Amino acid sequence: MGRDANATRERLIDAAEAIFARNGIEHANLREINRGAGQSNNSALHYHFGNREDLLQAVLNRHRIEIDRDRRELIENLSGTVPSVCDLLVPAVWPLGYRLESESGRNYLQIMVHLRRRSGMRSHRTMNPESSTDLQWVYRELDRRLIHLPQPLRTERLAVWIDMSVAAMASRAEETRQGTPSELDNNAFLINLIDMGAAALGAPSRLHTSQLVDPH
Repeated sequence: MGRDANATRERLIDAAEAIFARNGIEHANLREINRGAGQSNNSALHYHFGNREDLLQAVLNRHRIEIDRDRRELIENLSGTVPSVCDLLVPAVWPLGYRLESESGRNYLQIMVHLRRRSGMRSHRTMNPESSTDLQWVYRELDRRLIHLPQPLRTERLAVWIDMSVAAMASRAEETRQGTPSELDNNAFLINLIDMGAAALGAPSRLHTSQLVDPH
């Protein structure tokens, strides 16, 4: 692929990232993405990516390499320890939290909210169909730390916590975009998010075992 073609491809990814974040994945107008990339030819997007889903994967892949690298480093820091729930939430949350530092990263966080709304995505075991091995390890270890809770409740708490944490980061990304002031910097925001997650996941339950239905 020539230099001009590569530049066009990157501009299309830039435009798609912003429009997917703002309008959602299914509601994003592909012609608007073409225009946002400075392309008068409406076939440019189809030529470089084929369809909406392949374009989405290109947007996500832009961030996943760094996210996976950061998560691997944080997990390696846990080697030789018996990590607590808080310790495990760090590699779960922090690599996404780093995205708050750039406009592109903030767009990614808002796209993640749209992804979580897709059918079949609400599962702590995989988080999404292309979830990394490291992320799956984190959720398995979290599940083991919550062994005092019945399995259906562990599954529900982890799934709800993922939804809440991704939504919280996406909301902060939008507030940053709008220039809304915050009393917490990004570092304090993430530490607080992890503290709240640990408290919520480990909280005792008032539900009786008979009230829970194990789907397995």
